[in-house]
Amino acid sequence: MENEEVLQETENPVEEQPTLEVEEKSEAELKAEEIARNQRIRAEKAEKELKALKAQAPKVEIPKELDISWKEARLLQDVPDDDVEDVIGFAKFKGITIAEAKKSPVVQSLLKTRAEERASAQAANTSSKRGSRKDTSEGLLENFSKNILPQTDEDFRKLAEAQIAARKAKK
Repeated sequence: MENEEVLQETENPVEEQPTLEVEEKSEAELKAEEIARNQRIRAEKAEKELKALKAQAPKVEIPKELDISWKEARLLQDVPDDDVEDVIGFAKFKGITIAEAKKSPVVQSLLKTRAEERASAQAANTSSKRGSRKDTSEGLLENFSKNILPQTDEDFRKLAEAQIAARKAKK
């Protein structure tokens, strides 16, 4: 019996060691599984957010290229670029050719109106590039010291006033 007890005692420590290693591996495996699970959850969450953002994003409609022949394009040479799409759209809406649409009184009045608007906008944009010149008293005194005389009587009066003010300031 003693031999059996000794054998049992020696067997027990041997059995406990492999079970510890198995437990350690299982802890490492558990950590690895937990990390993998967390990564999968984050990836799924990111995919859901991406899908939600794509659904919320405004859909940009790309206009189709104008389906016109070279003959029709030559007819539109004298039409301003801003109005070409309107002429083509009118022709498609009415089911007529571009040449007929261009002769239409509706399109002609539209083109005339827009030409007038462009002309008035161009006239309004033409402004003097010169800035209005207003000399300060310091500027007039500085120019006078450089022998640059004022051009108008008003500037001469301002220069005289500036000189008097400068002399009073020195006293």
